[in-house]
Amino acid sequence: MKALAVAFALIAGPALAAEPQVGRWATDLQNCSGSGAPRAAPLIVAPTTLTWATEFCTVGKMYKAERALYIEGRCSNGGAMTRRAITLAMKGERLAVNWGGEQTEMKRCP
Repeated sequence: MKALAVAFALIAGPALAAEPQVGRWATDLQNCSGSGAPRAAPLIVAPTTLTWATEFCTVGKMYKAERALYIEGRCSNGGAMTRRAITLAMKGERLAVNWGGEQTEMKRCP
């Protein structure tokens, strides 16, 4: 049954709009309006896209397990498109982000 739910989520496509991960996040609230390097730039999670610093991703395959979204992002950093594994997991009021193997925790921007 769980496999069926995962398969449906992959076929159904992005449905991030109702997810708590949607919004603007930063490692430090003073970085909420900044730009630049990923650790100093806000992560913007929209229903079908993610933007972090100069990298822009559209949501490809995605599935949800408990409070985490597992996303295959189709990303561009001003050049060729690449696929990137992205995990957005809620930990209380914080967002644990795994962006292509690099992990960090963020706070929601006001």
